[in-house]
Amino acid sequence: MMRGMWKMLNFDSIVIGAGPAGFAASLYLKRAGIEVLLIDKDAPGGQMLKTSKIENYLGFESINGAELALNMFNHVKNNDIPFEFAEVTSVEKKGQGYIVKTLNKEFGCKHVIIATGRIPNKMHLPGEDKINGISYCAVCDGTFYKDKIVGVVGGGNSAYTNALYLSDLCTQVYIFVRNEVKADEELVNRVRNCENIVVLKNTQIMKLISENNKLEGVNLADGRKLKLEGLFVAIGGKPKVDFIKNLELEKEYIKVDSKMRTSLKGVYACGDVIYKDYYQIATAINDGAIAALSIKAGD
Repeated sequence: MMRGMWKMLNFDSIVIGAGPAGFAASLYLKRAGIEVLLIDKDAPGGQMLKTSKIENYLGFESINGAELALNMFNHVKNNDIPFEFAEVTSVEKKGQGYIVKTLNKEFGCKHVIIATGRIPNKMHLPGEDKINGISYCAVCDGTFYKDKIVGVVGGGNSAYTNALYLSDLCTQVYIFVRNEVKADEELVNRVRNCENIVVLKNTQIMKLISENNKLEGVNLADGRKLKLEGLFVAIGGKPKVDFIKNLELEKEYIKVDSKMRTSLKGVYACGDVIYKDYYQIATAINDGAIAALSIKAGD
């Protein structure tokens, strides 16, 4: 059926979110003989698209995040899984199933799998949304700051990976770690051995300094002022699940059981959108596979 003719199509299952969890869920469903639709408002790949280098995914000693995302998406496409490029505005109960609505279309289904991941946390500083020079994706925007001084906010793997990526482009990279360093020891050692990266621990940015809406530096809690032309924020994220009502949440994340079932019958969730201990590509794929197999088993 031509895309322009789609007014109301029915599927057994609809997966919302085309990151590793959504890819895995849709692939497992399709291979189990279950008709599935994959929907995402952004380019397929999720956070992998924003990762310069992935070195902890089994089978690849090192791979660019965008390349791994493309490999996964091609695997999905090669299994004839339909993909809808759209933003889901609501998921509503109807009879024994659900209606998934986007801005232009409606889709009916028996089961919904939510795999929408997380949106980046912000620093909540005055001017953060208006000042040019604030970014949440080093891979996307890093080349704009070639041969400049930049900073990275965060103490986890994402922050340290971003800093290493930027160190090849920028003259100086500061890492602002407010609390403890949570990055893997290997990343910590690589940053330590990088001459143009400086880690500032127990440091909090209090003010963004700008002129004509262009970032020029930051004021720190200890009174220091540092000159910066770019600032990359990598302090985690939180799930966006306001398109579906009455889900039981835990610390803003969707609460699921061991079979990825939510508090709503027929609705499953997987990946970074659920409450769990570890957020990795490998665990996201595991979650997606479990959600699909649970639907196959009738759980």
